[in-house]
Amino acid sequence: MRYLLYFLLLPAINATAQTRVMDSLRNVIKKNKRDTVELQARINLIYELLRRDPPQAHRLSLQTAKMADSLQHPRLLAGTYIYVVEYYRDAGQLDSGLYYLNKIEDLAKQNPGNKRINFNFLRAAGLFYKDMAEYNKALPFVKASITLWDKEDETRAGQFLNLGNLYFLMGDFKKAAESHLQSLRLFEKLKNKRGQAYCMQSLGNNYFHLGQLTIAKKYLEQSIAMKEQLGDKRGVLISIVSLGDVYKDMNAFEKAEQTYAAGLSAARELKLAREEARVLNQFGLLYRRMQENKKARASFEQSITIYKQIGDSVTAIKPQSELFNLDLAEQAQKKTESEMLSGLNTLIRTGDRQQEAIEYHRLSEYYVSLKEFEKALYYLKKHDSLHETVKGNEVVLQMKELEEKYNTEKNEQEIALLKKDQELQTAELERERANKILVLIALISVVVIAVLLINWYRIGNRAQRLLEMERIRNSIARDLHDDIGSTLSSINIISQLALKNANGSTSHFQRIAQHSHRLMESMSDIVWSINPVNDSLERVVSKMKEFAAEILDPANINYTFEGEEALEKLKLDASQRKNLFLIFKEAVNNTAKYSGATAVSIRFTHMLKKLTVSIADNGKGFDVALAPSGNGLNNMKARASGLSGQLEIITSATGTTVQVSLPIT
Repeated sequence: MRYLLYFLLLPAINATAQTRVMDSLRNVIKKNKRDTVELQARINLIYELLRRDPPQAHRLSLQTAKMADSLQHPRLLAGTYIYVVEYYRDAGQLDSGLYYLNKIEDLAKQNPGNKRINFNFLRAAGLFYKDMAEYNKALPFVKASITLWDKEDETRAGQFLNLGNLYFLMGDFKKAAESHLQSLRLFEKLKNKRGQAYCMQSLGNNYFHLGQLTIAKKYLEQSIAMKEQLGDKRGVLISIVSLGDVYKDMNAFEKAEQTYAAGLSAARELKLAREEARVLNQFGLLYRRMQENKKARASFEQSITIYKQIGDSVTAIKPQSELFNLDLAEQAQKKTESEMLSGLNTLIRTGDRQQEAIEYHRLSEYYVSLKEFEKALYYLKKHDSLHETVKGNEVVLQMKELEEKYNTEKNEQEIALLKKDQELQTAELERERANKILVLIALISVVVIAVLLINWYRIGNRAQRLLEMERIRNSIARDLHDDIGSTLSSINIISQLALKNANGSTSHFQRIAQHSHRLMESMSDIVWSINPVNDSLERVVSKMKEFAAEILDPANINYTFEGEEALEKLKLDASQRKNLFLIFKEAVNNTAKYSGATAVSIRFTHMLKKLTVSIADNGKGFDVALAPSGNGLNNMKARASGLSGQLEIITSATGTTVQVSLPIT
């Protein structure tokens, strides 16, 4: 059952290493360079696919053969033809396989000095004739390939493995074991897991035919485990069928039947007709040993049909021979039954009722041996009705035993069906329970994650608000200290001077009035900047217009605002509003005081998450390097930097432009 489940789940299981190799090969092919590197990548990918998806491997091999032929690369063309032959051989299309084998032979003859091409032909011919069951024809090809390829690598190790398999099929188990062990030692030296797995398979078969079933089982299970790790579906199939043979000879009929069922399912999934026929033949041998002749006959007949469909008349001899033996055994049974019934009819005709009763009893025993309990019970009842001298209790006991055997057989069949139904129901319930648990875990995980995310958001938002509040407090404190503190200090000093100098008190009081006015403006600007009502840029622009009117109108300077429509729905925080307005305020003040301009243009631009404010006049300009510190250029640059923005001053004899840019999120 384990192997049946494996084949149902295997399409979802991939050995990670092999998957990476196949993905790498596909990436090389996708480059479509049509060179030797792509050809070699294609051949390597065909080799991997033959174990997983034979039809896809076949399609790719035909495409690769065309490419190798067009590029006039005989070595890689021969290498591709090998896999074409292997596919047709396994699919039972022997004529097609022989056609491509002849193509490899032609390439070998055309390139006698190419060692690889000649070796490929010898190896392909040996495997082809071995699978055709023409062992004597295959042997010289395999031996010649080993002689030709003397390098101690995976190729030579593989040929020792093929030689051992051939000796095994020829019945020479000693030579088979020697070749297999030689192959295994070389594969282990080279650390080739796939080769080791196939050697384990072959050694398991050797020990099986030598009657060492426990050792054979160990080697085959190791082979299956290694092939599963490699994702070798076809290799697992071959080892599973061999393991079924071991269970059959161990009389573990239920395990053998389950193992063969897994192998049959795999052969059909992989579309390997020859392996399907072989598994059906093994099913027939199992059922014959279980004395279930009807099932055995059906299995042998299906195996013969498939072998004939693929044109393998040689291998079809095996199930045909078993079918003949089954026919002979059944004919012998029918002949015995016919002779016994003929003798019974003679006794009935002659009237020898005592001997007739004895014959009834013999017929009953005969049918018991055939497990035909219904007929056995019938003739025992006949015996009872004639043999009045036999004690009634003894006859009743025999009848009850036969009835119990007959009923037990029926009950066992019913119980087996019920057990299967119960197992299916149990499996379904377990699957549903597992699904419910997974869904519950998923829901709990979602809830926990949601709670954590909400909590994280709340904490982060709260921390952000606290940081913003702290930043605003620091800004207000700094502004109060810088603007208001310095202004109050000036007022205090001027007041002291006014008290000491009564004659010049008028000018001092004018200065006190000016400083007081500046103090009021600073307080107004600070309150305005922290009021959330003024978040929108429309309110900022409105404030700018008020200030421009207050400063520029008395100086008879015309001014315009442009681009206000681009500021809709944009918002600034308190710091941005304050710094942007103060830069604007400083620029307008400088224009009114120093530029001698008659017109000012204020333009707003919003593009790519950046706000740009430009204040341009038509005044006389100034030299930035010679500008006095009192006009606030340094403050403007510092405030632009605080906005993570840029301040640019462009001045000439025809006017000055102050442009500030800041990011808007």
